[in-house]
Amino acid sequence: MTTPPSPESRFHIEVVKLLLQVATSDDRITHEEIQHLVATARGMSVPLEELAAITRCLKNGEPLPAPNLGLLRANPGAAIEAARELMASDSHVHAEEIEMLRQLRELLGVSG
Repeated sequence: MTTPPSPESRFHIEVVKLLLQVATSDDRITHEEIQHLVATARGMSVPLEELAAITRCLKNGEPLPAPNLGLLRANPGAAIEAARELMASDSHVHAEEIEMLRQLRELLGVSG
C-alpha cells in the first residue's frame, strides 16, 4: 500500500504539470526546457513515478494532464515564478508563452 503524497508533494506535482503545459504552449519543447523541467521536478522531490507518468504523455503524443489550479492557488507566486524560470530556460520567450503567463496569472488570481 502506497502512502498518499503530502500536500506539499501534491503541489509540486501540479507545478510540474503546469510547467509541461507552459513548455508546450508554443507547440514545441526545447532540450533546455526539458532539462529545466526535470531539474525542477528533482529539486522539488517529485516522485520519479509521477514525473514518468506526466512526461509519458509528451512522448506518446497524448493529451497532457491539466494542472489542478485549486492546488496551485495555494501558492500562486511559486507557480508563476516556476513558469517564468522555465520560459527563460531556453533564452527565447515566445508570444504564446507570454500569453500563457498572462492567462495563468488571471486564473490564479494574481494581479499586477
